[in-house]
Amino acid sequence: MSGDLALRTCPEGPVAVLGCGFGDEGKGAAVDALARRRGRGGRPLVVRFNGGPQAAHHVVTADGRVHCFAQFGAGALAGGRTCLSRFMLVEPLALAREAAVLRAAGLADPWADLVVDRRCAVVTPFHRLLGRIEELSRGTARHGSCGLGVGPAWRDAHNPHAPCLRVGALTGDRPGLVRLLRQLQLLKLDRAEQLAEAAPAPAIAPLLAELAHPELAEDVADAYLAIAARLGVDEGEQLRAALADSPDAVIFEGAHGALLDADRGFFPFVTPSPVSFAQAEALCAEVPTAAPLRRLGVLRAYATRHGPGPFVAEDPDLDLPEPHNRPGPWQGPMRVGWFDLVAARLGLTIAGRVDGLVVTHLDRLAGREQISVCEGWLAPDGALMRDAAPVTGSLADRTEATRRLAEARPAWRRLAGWNGPQTRESEEFLEFIAGELGVPIAARAWGPRASDQRGWSASEE
Repeated sequence: MSGDLALRTCPEGPVAVLGCGFGDEGKGAAVDALARRRGRGGRPLVVRFNGGPQAAHHVVTADGRVHCFAQFGAGALAGGRTCLSRFMLVEPLALAREAAVLRAAGLADPWADLVVDRRCAVVTPFHRLLGRIEELSRGTARHGSCGLGVGPAWRDAHNPHAPCLRVGALTGDRPGLVRLLRQLQLLKLDRAEQLAEAAPAPAIAPLLAELAHPELAEDVADAYLAIAARLGVDEGEQLRAALADSPDAVIFEGAHGALLDADRGFFPFVTPSPVSFAQAEALCAEVPTAAPLRRLGVLRAYATRHGPGPFVAEDPDLDLPEPHNRPGPWQGPMRVGWFDLVAARLGLTIAGRVDGLVVTHLDRLAGREQISVCEGWLAPDGALMRDAAPVTGSLADRTEATRRLAEARPAWRRLAGWNGPQTRESEEFLEFIAGELGVPIAARAWGPRASDQRGWSASEE
């Protein structure tokens, strides 16, 4: 995420931040900037309201340190507290590793500033191993999974007939925890063995052996119990208190991007969960007196996508490498393209009502005489599509719609490039985007550091 986030307006009440692309839009630095401004009257509370440990929200401090937030709220380095809401999937082992990294980064006690809803589903090593085996079994038709087990854990959490480990159970007795973990292990092992038999692949064998380890359940239980001793757990009481008493300090942080929404994205290249403001709204609704939620949608000045799936505005010649977004063994390469108006409109529709846009990474395009914007999708028959509806219907219908979209080509519009922040050309680009999408620009980002911020309104200063 580029820094220099300049929020022009941010009225009283809670605010939610959500990506409206394919992810990697810059949500982390947006949350960090909000936490620095909204924490002046008290410590902000950053509420993770969807997703799980696969989030990668980057924050760059004034002295150049970079932290990739996965489960802790991206306002932690700005003094913010973290609340993992009941909609989150929690991976305790990764949470402990992140707490250790944050402590090394200067936080005295990250655990003291964290509260987790006891109803959160837990992502276990069994889910992680099964998820990777599932992805390998797909061969060349891989979905671009993050490889962290979120998909299998989400299925357990939303299947009333499946055993599911919740955070509240981590504070229970050891024998009961071991029994549930062992049950999960055997169920995932059975499924993994079926996949390995149906679609054998050399890389599956070591994962299968790890999943079958006879002492794995007990080892995981011991690790979980040690983590639970440090963990603050409630059922949303701290969040409801903050919404009632200090709503201006509440920042909802979304994960993923709306174009990856489970039910309206381009199946099968989607995340397992919904990606919209609905869950943040549901949490606010638990406090009827809370101020209205302000919704900020985040988009880059150009487009990116990790791994496979439709990406109409992709341009392989647009070379914009990112050290923190290198190709991974599961999600695949970081693909780059130009700003896509059709995709952006679709992302905004899936996200829900958006009050303002945060446009990031403007600095990465600086120095170009000309930039491109995709203003339409051209079908093979020459038909031009300027708007796209969410992809719904049966899985077969959605798969076919995704296949057709992969054949679409971009219709380009050329605009003048820019050399610096808030130049006439960059402002014209932002005005063009706002006009085409029908949403005002609430903030813009320029520069690599969270401290490189300017242009706030007088009310914010």
